Amino acid sequence: MDKVSFLQEKSTFHMKFPDQSDLSFYRWFTEQHPDEAIGWYHLGRERQARGDREQALAALRRALHAKPGPYFNEAREAYQELIRERKQQEWRNKTRRLLASLLFLYFQFAFSPGPLTEPKAVTTYPSAVPVRPHVEVIAVPSHLSAAQRESQVRKYVESRRPSLTQPYTVIVVPEVAGAPIYTPLLFYQPNTVLGVMRYHPVNRTVINQKWFDRPGTYEEDQMLRPARTSLAEEQQVTEHILALRNALYRYYQQKGTLPVNLALLAGAYPGNYLPQIPVPPAGLGLKAYPYRPDAFRPEAAWVSLRDVLPLPGYPEPLIPLAPLQIRLSESSHTMRLLSGSHVVRSYPVGIGKNGSTPEGYFTILQKINQPRGHDNIYGTRGMVFQSDGYAIHGTNHPESIGTSVSLGCIRMLNAAVEELYSFVSLGTEVILSDSPVPAYPWSNPAPFVLAARPEEETPHVIYQWLH
Repeated sequence: MDKVSFLQEKSTFHMKFPDQSDLSFYRWFTEQHPDEAIGWYHLGRERQARGDREQALAALRRALHAKPGPYFNEAREAYQELIRERKQQEWRNKTRRLLASLLFLYFQFAFSPGPLTEPKAVTTYPSAVPVRPHVEVIAVPSHLSAAQRESQVRKYVESRRPSLTQPYTVIVVPEVAGAPIYTPLLFYQPNTVLGVMRYHPVNRTVINQKWFDRPGTYEEDQMLRPARTSLAEEQQVTEHILALRNALYRYYQQKGTLPVNLALLAGAYPGNYLPQIPVPPAGLGLKAYPYRPDAFRPEAAWVSLRDVLPLPGYPEPLIPLAPLQIRLSESSHTMRLLSGSHVVRSYPVGIGKNGSTPEGYFTILQKINQPRGHDNIYGTRGMVFQSDGYAIHGTNHPESIGTSVSLGCIRMLNAAVEELYSFVSLGTEVILSDSPVPAYPWSNPAPFVLAARPEEETPHVIYQWLH
């Protein structure tokens, strides 16, 4: 539809319904013409003018998925502008929080009448949940000597001052390309290590430490073995909570409210946000994760989920978790699952030939267990991110991973797509670009897979995705 026809439609609508606003027309128009970018563009701009940024982004995103036409380019520019504004606002908020934290620390140091001690830990989980052994993984420059490593890690634990009353352990690994140093790597498998330190944050003493002359696995080391076991348990609980919080956040974005109970996240297709509700490990002593929807605050939707769904037994990460996001670098055939600055997983993928995999911002629209196609070409899981045939799916040709051979879809190994399917919910953002992100060697933790159910299958549908 061209601009003149659109304006004629608008004029006719207001003549017939003189008491209706422009917003009402744009909503009516997009219902009647869901494939026209011009309607979604104006709806997005109207939402933006009313201060509803998230709804504006959703409308502009639909414009990018519509067929090319008037205002398609304008919609793309408006969408990117809003994304930039949101990122700038997030940075401003982080800066304000950082400044507030620094001021707090300054007054703690400046006016403390005696020796500096940790504040009493504030627990948001039930008192019946035992405090579990906390373990962190940090990377340090590989060229440091053992003495330099010890000195630098000692400075790290002393300056960080987490609000803990229990000793915790730091596993030190060689510098990971593309990842920050002296920063907790929440979802990293420390196969190759340089040392380990156990620290008491209350009396600020090193309880025990061990440093190795060269990087190695040291699987039988008596200090590393229990630390690795505790780390794996903490990563499992953190992954459970992250997947649940992301699903709750996306549910709220789409429905405007939280579910009455967590079980509603594991509905039948097409309402299957998650395949299962994760069950806490036995060590926590919980039958289910505590869920408190009454603690939700719409004006701080993501942040308040810390109170709605607390992280039981462990401290919240020093760098907060964020909603999950899938990012693909087409040039390096690498897909990463991110939570803010945290790399949760990294996977090699296969993409479309001749630039046929689209670039842009998308969301997970459908999740299908065992998607049907000839010769099982879609593997064991599929996640549609654009309605005209684009999906992230498994494959029966694993040798194609790392190449550009499809007609536009994103291929993954079946084990990898089953894990990604377990993590992400409907509404999770997908960002595809040709930016040259290096395929650096990220060491994924133990697989996180929630069993998919028959209710998530569509046995009577034969998909024609761009395989």
